[in-house]
Formats: sequence, structure tokens, C-alpha cells
Amino acid sequence: MVGFPRLQGFWFALQFLTRLPTPWPHPATTEELGKALPYFPAVGLLLGLLLVGLDAALRPFLAPPVVDALLVATLLGLSGALHLDGLVDTCDAVCAPATPQARLALLQDSRAHDPGALAACLLLLAKFAALRALPAGARPATLLVAPLLARWAIVAAYWAYPYGRRTPGASLALKAHATTPCAAASTAFTLGVLALALGPGALLVLGGTGLLVHLAAVFLRTRLPGLTGDTYGAIAELVEAGALVFVPLVLYAHG
Repeated sequence: MVGFPRLQGFWFALQFLTRLPTPWPHPATTEELGKALPYFPAVGLLLGLLLVGLDAALRPFLAPPVVDALLVATLLGLSGALHLDGLVDTCDAVCAPATPQARLALLQDSRAHDPGALAACLLLLAKFAALRALPAGARPATLLVAPLLARWAIVAAYWAYPYGRRTPGASLALKAHATTPCAAASTAFTLGVLALALGPGALLVLGGTGLLVHLAAVFLRTRLPGLTGDTYGAIAELVEAGALVFVPLVLYAHG
């Protein structure tokens, strides 16, 4: 990526978090991927912009339930089901009658079992139901910020909570780069976008998201010795679904 040094982190984040094409794609080293962490919310914003555009393009031609189903499917496809897979693995592990260390090992099982499959189905249903219930006036802003908040939640969780593994890999590299300046920059970017999109409710939305991240992380740490890449994905999915419900309520309260 010669000539674009300031954009490298964003391109690596886009390549890691989505299936969208990137200029000069190549496998990122762990060091390069670690530097992508501050740009996770920017990737979320891009996904939100794509959802808003797709929603505006489809609604004049298709029935609202079809549009909402396509939005859920599009977000799932653009992310390559990366975070949903983390949710499945996390639910399978935390529901297992085993020790915390044994549950940590279970997170590496690529097969989906009953708890994880059920959680994935319920989450997708919750997103669809939340989209169906979105008031027209809150729809663009909510679609814009939900993916943003989900990717900010990953940065916040990497920064704030202990990591469960020490084996080299992408997630450990991200954890190593989850410094206070990284978290502060991601938070400032996210809050700035929220302020433009939501107005006076921005701080409340970010605070509510932070509370949800904390509650999820605290629960996971009662079942696991620390967080992992799968659990960060699970947190992102919970935040994304929660934002589809919470953001319209905040907009209504401040409207």
C-alpha cells in the first residue's frame, strides 16, 4: 500500500471486518492488523451508510418486511457472518457444563451446537423485529449508527477487559494495540458521528452502549477466564441488535 500510509489501518480493518473489496488486498500481518483496531468504528460507519442507501433504494419498490429481511441479510453478508459465528461459539461454550478453562477450549470448536444455533436464530429474529418496529423518522439515523456502535464496542471491550489467551494470532495482536489512545480516538470518532446523527441523545446512546458492553463482559468473565475474539464478536452482535431498539427510544425522548 505504498503511497497511502495513513489509510493502511482503515484498509486492513475493512479487509478484516467485511467482505467488501479493498485496494491492493493482501494478507495482513499480525502487526498490521493490530494497527487496524482504531478504524473499526469507521468501518461500522461505512456499513451504516450502505444500509441507509440500500433502504432508501428498496423501499419504493418492495414491501417493508421484504426490505427489512434484505437489510438483515445484507449486513450479515457484508460482515461475512464474522461476529455471528463468534456469538454461536460463545453461546456454545458458556452454556457447557465445564470449567472456565474447558469452556475456553470449546470456543475453538467450529461446529455449531444447540445453544449457539438457537442464539443465532433469536438474534436475527430480534434484528428483523426491531427493524419492523422502527419509526420512519428514526430509521435512517438508526441504520447509520447501529453498525458503528457494534464496531466501537469491539474496541472498548478489547481495551477494558482481560484477554483469555496468550497464543499468537490476530486477536492477541488486536489486544496488544488496544491502548488508551486507541480507545480514546475510537470513542471520539464514534461520539462525533453520534452527535451529528442523533443530536443531544448522542451521549446517552454511547453511555447505554458502554453499559451493555460492560454487562456482557462481566457475565462472560463469570464463565470464562477472559475474553477472546469470539466473545468480542458476540458483544458486537448484542450491541448491534440493542442499538436498533435503544436508538429510536432516545430519538423519541429528545424529539
